[in-house]
Amino acid sequence: MPRTAYLNPSGMTTPALAAKKTDRPIGNSPECVKDYIHHIKSYMRDVCCSMRGGMGMESHYVDAHLVQRKLLIKSGKNANKCLEKELVVLSDSERKKAKLDRSQLFHNSDSKPKQSVALLGKAGAGKTTFIQRLCLDWASGSLRQFQFVFLLNCKILDLTKSTYSLKGLLFDLSMSPRCEDSDSMFKHILSCPDEVLIIFDSFDHIKDFEGLLQSPAKSHTNTKYTIKQLFSGLFQKEILSGCTLLIATRPKDVLNQVLRKMDSLLELCGFSPEDIELYTSKYFGDASLQENALKQIKTDRYIFSLCSNPLLCWTTCFLLEHQESCNDLPSTLTDLYQRATSKHLQLASLENSSLCKNRKQLDIPQLCKMAWEGFKNHDTHVNPGSSTELLGCALKSGILASYKTSEGQENHFADLFTQNLLSAVHLVQSKQVNEKMVVANSVVHQKKRKVQGESQDVLQRFVTGLVFQKASDGVSILDSSVNIKAKRKAVETHLESMKPNDLVPARLLELFHCVYETSSAKFAKLLLKNLPDNLSFYGTQLCPSDVYVICHLLRYASTLKRTFSINLQDACIPISGLKELVGLKCIKAFWAHTADTIGLWEDLHQSNDELNLKSAIEKFTLHPFKATEGYHIESLPVLVQIHREKKLPMSELVSALDKGVPALRHLQRLEFELGVQNGPELFPKLVEVLPSLQSLQHLDLEKNQIGDSGAEKLAGVLHFLECLKLLNLSQNLIGDAGVEKLAKALASVPSLQSLSPLLFMHLVSLHNSAIFPDMQVFLFSFSLIRLWNDCIPYGVFEHLRLQDPRIRSL
Repeated sequence: MPRTAYLNPSGMTTPALAAKKTDRPIGNSPECVKDYIHHIKSYMRDVCCSMRGGMGMESHYVDAHLVQRKLLIKSGKNANKCLEKELVVLSDSERKKAKLDRSQLFHNSDSKPKQSVALLGKAGAGKTTFIQRLCLDWASGSLRQFQFVFLLNCKILDLTKSTYSLKGLLFDLSMSPRCEDSDSMFKHILSCPDEVLIIFDSFDHIKDFEGLLQSPAKSHTNTKYTIKQLFSGLFQKEILSGCTLLIATRPKDVLNQVLRKMDSLLELCGFSPEDIELYTSKYFGDASLQENALKQIKTDRYIFSLCSNPLLCWTTCFLLEHQESCNDLPSTLTDLYQRATSKHLQLASLENSSLCKNRKQLDIPQLCKMAWEGFKNHDTHVNPGSSTELLGCALKSGILASYKTSEGQENHFADLFTQNLLSAVHLVQSKQVNEKMVVANSVVHQKKRKVQGESQDVLQRFVTGLVFQKASDGVSILDSSVNIKAKRKAVETHLESMKPNDLVPARLLELFHCVYETSSAKFAKLLLKNLPDNLSFYGTQLCPSDVYVICHLLRYASTLKRTFSINLQDACIPISGLKELVGLKCIKAFWAHTADTIGLWEDLHQSNDELNLKSAIEKFTLHPFKATEGYHIESLPVLVQIHREKKLPMSELVSALDKGVPALRHLQRLEFELGVQNGPELFPKLVEVLPSLQSLQHLDLEKNQIGDSGAEKLAGVLHFLECLKLLNLSQNLIGDAGVEKLAKALASVPSLQSLSPLLFMHLVSLHNSAIFPDMQVFLFSFSLIRLWNDCIPYGVFEHLRLQDPRIRSL
């Protein structure tokens, strides 16, 4: 029987899983239950013992770390009424602190049980292999809180048919062996739902996910539902309430609808540099081969950055194992996958000449067309009516994987990269595809469309790379006889017309990647010529290969005599990547997570790199500073301490800090937008740093509900802000007591020109009621009064202007 093809190379052996145990022995269960559990475990040990390429799970699995993520619900003054769901951005140091291992997957750090867990990871991160390892752990005696583990592969589930019951879902559609007495077993499962773990792998392959949580299944009996309804019922605890759900998906895709209701969000980390070395050494058994492979990978910085993705690390090792020793490593992602896929087909033809004697006899264009048709339909399934010879060779090569279903066998493309490469080959080499279609799926486009998923990003890179890549000698999926000059010219014209200044950060990053895939200095220089002076990758998570591509292209800036400011806030960039980017001569200023910036300074100081430390301190900027999340404020007190003490934490005086931190000295605008949820709690931290912001001119504190106590704290530090011109305290629940404290303090800020209207009117009322006799002197100290508020009717505003000619609109 074909294996269930849980294929993805994320690594090697670890000690046995020490999961939290409830110690509910199955000895009290009926004999038929014990026999079936033993049967399931034996079956899973057989199915889950191998990874892609035939490597053993026990010998080759690199234990992937998890990072606990939290969901951010925006509540600041610009948040929409409907809650916006995003993952809280973690600094590099926070990510390291939040790391977990497999044994902590279902661990409860609080009293709330984890009954729904999301496992997030990009394509190739090793989600499927992680789940495979988890099932093997359970089969080997760990995860003893679960009597039953049911694994469902969403690639092969049809969510539209209303023909399934809960029992059918668990026993017929999961990766479990056939149960002779499923009725008795199901009855036992209903009696102990808290001992059941249901895993939905490849959840992003669900095609019909509109209204995913609507019309949930409500009956455990033989009532027929769609799989979507059964999932909704399980997730909303309408059926089998108490069971645990583990859902693996890519972060951009279908799970976004249910993220806010998950008990736990876990992100699967890629390979660290140490993991890459460990995996490579395990892949190559021979010591001399290990040494040579590691040397080649570490020498090629682009390939090394790609290897942070476990699947790409496996692909690189496979290519090194089979390529000629004189060949250089690929320089682009397109070349890497084109070479690897071609090599897979070549090896398959050599191994079984009866199936595929040579490339000329294989209908590669047909395989590419099937990949493209699947891509358009968000489907990895291959038409069973295809050539037996073609399917046999593709299965043998590993391009396709076979899955057992209730209706027989299904063949699917093994991974996203392989399917997308073949799709790109079809677009570039098929005569049925015109230039317009090629351009539509290459590079990025100016018009704002729905945010595209990871699959579209990868396809764009491959299409752009292939139109500029020449077919290599020997066996290749590319046909060198096909003329693609017209398509190349169309892509060139599109690249030349691009306006990077109009692109949002995520699309700008994709443009960088597409230009890199061309391997063209001409287009690299053209990109840099058209880039804005202020580059922004704000909110776009940058992995090692992203950092490499950005740095590689920015090095052309010296020939164009261009310099840039770069915004790396909320980019989750590792310290090593930040160090590389900030060290570029063309970068004159950078924004980044404050904690990561301090970490960079400490790293440079510890390595005695005082010259680059001085440069990194001078390049760092905070202007304008906009705090929308708690972590934007929490690191500021440490930065202020560095500024005051002129030294880094846990170090002696640093000469580069003789004048403190320039970013604090030069900060002129600060907007505190944490809203009613976090504003009152974190406002004291802001007050703590305000005395060091002596150049501050604009302080916006609107809609934070700081109250009288917050106003009193602010009043205590306002006299330090000698340059303050604008203060917005609208909608902060400040009463008479708070205004009185502020009034006295505001009189010590002669530079102040603009106040929020309600505060100003409150001050006027205090003057009229004679509660504060010195108010008149303060009010007449304003040479100009700027009021802004959409709620002030035009007639009222005009009346105010007649009363006091100093009043102006803002």
